[in-house]
Amino acid sequence: MTTFVRVFIYSILPLILAAGHVYFSKENLSNSRKVEIFLIYILALGIGANGISSFFGHVFLSDLVAESIGWEAGSPFQLEMGFANLVLGVLGFMAVQRRTDFRTATIVAVTILGVGATIVHLLDIAATGNLAPGNTIQNFSNIIRPALLIGLTWLGSRTGADADEQTAGYAIWHHRQGQIAILAAIGASTGFGVGFALGYPLLLALTGALAGIGLARVFSRQQEPINIG
Repeated sequence: MTTFVRVFIYSILPLILAAGHVYFSKENLSNSRKVEIFLIYILALGIGANGISSFFGHVFLSDLVAESIGWEAGSPFQLEMGFANLVLGVLGFMAVQRRTDFRTATIVAVTILGVGATIVHLLDIAATGNLAPGNTIQNFSNIIRPALLIGLTWLGSRTGADADEQTAGYAIWHHRQGQIAILAAIGASTGFGVGFALGYPLLLALTGALAGIGLARVFSRQQEPINIG
């Protein structure tokens, strides 16, 4: 069950939150800005928060993670995988506010690790018949996240840049969208961790995401007034 919840939180929830962000926007967003909002949420929650969460799982709950994958517990390679996920998590959060080449490099890293991990899992399934959720269901996330990042980046290049993209107003808008997504990601990930311990991972993850968005909205009102998407 935990694997299914993780897949939902870190692969489906970013799309739901981004769609809600666009739908409830108080301004008429251009197609370019809509695409950017979806990219920001995937980077913040799907890559950033997921990477940090996976780091803690592989390092501090390694036996439980190994069990969910159907692999033998106690392998030191899980520590290496934990730090690999930590790298992606940090890059994901940084890429929220950094675009162009930095974001491209982050997407390349996410794609290589995601596709590589999926190949390893598929080979294990073929060799041993291991159909544990962490060895099968998790492959959906490993593939869908880089596919979405690549597809949305391409779509963003096709929609054209906003006329004011180089202005201070756009920079403020973009920074605030990033703040909202990052706090939503932190709230969802924290809620998932607490919920995992209490037995309500999905409920508390959703509650944490909404709390993060609400907190970000409060912070945004205390700054200079502009319309927020």
